[in-house]
Amino acid sequence: MAISVALAGAVAVLVRPGLLRDGVERASGLLVFQGRDETGYGIFTMDAGGGNIRLVPVPISRSVGFPRYSPDGRHLAFVAASDDGVEDLYIADPDGSNPRVVGASPGQPEGAPSWSPDGSRIAFSSRRDGNWEIYTVRPDGTELRRLTRNDSFDATPAWSPDGGTIAFASDRGGVDSHLYLMADNGSGVRRLTYGDDEASPDWSPDGRRIVYAGFSGGNADIWTIGADGSGARRLTRSEIFEYTPRWSPDGRWIAYEGYLGDAPDIFVMRPDGSASRRLTPTARYAGSPAWRPLPPV
Repeated sequence: MAISVALAGAVAVLVRPGLLRDGVERASGLLVFQGRDETGYGIFTMDAGGGNIRLVPVPISRSVGFPRYSPDGRHLAFVAASDDGVEDLYIADPDGSNPRVVGASPGQPEGAPSWSPDGSRIAFSSRRDGNWEIYTVRPDGTELRRLTRNDSFDATPAWSPDGGTIAFASDRGGVDSHLYLMADNGSGVRRLTYGDDEASPDWSPDGRRIVYAGFSGGNADIWTIGADGSGARRLTRSEIFEYTPRWSPDGRWIAYEGYLGDAPDIFVMRPDGSASRRLTPTARYAGSPAWRPLPPV
């Protein structure tokens, strides 16, 4: 069974427990995510400590999702259904205005945007050539480059903090999906994980570890592993399906989605798996979380 999903961005500063009435330590900053209301799927933001959920009014009447802020916070990449009903990659201003297609792929879906650390390129998955592959493109739609060339399913790219490496999920090793690394030009592909059905990678801000979803514990749980392939650690041990983990830019929190029912909600936890907390008790749909970048110092 091959699994995949998409996304990331970032913000979080600790709040001392003594400053909170209930004594619960919370992350601060802003999370962006794919949600659903009465009109369909859209992009929402909320405080990373929970609450203050707001719709990002993207002027597209079709479903939109998988949002990621650019490193400078001035743009928002996302996927939206086009007129033909198939998903295309878009970017917009951070408030959702001025959306435009980036490298349209008529009749073939795209997804999983990930910004390079300098904001000059976007990595994404696409079936534009008849198979799911990883591509990069400039935010203005120029310099489209195909990075992977394999008959397998390649998806969910995630750029390393130094910009030199891209992690992604692929089932090229067999039936299950695993994590692979490659240079940002597509060369030097090497396998990173050897568990059961792994996908949706994201890097720690220092580049030393990668968080991902995997089935090695018999359930879809959140794991981390060293960027060199050592020290795999299982963070969650619940019976619910957990997916799309995203590291906060200060490295102190991980946001992820968890399925308590038929639809996901957003959770946050510490990188060691402690202090897990549900942020969106919507019972409707809240998934694919990403963090807004920290403001420049």
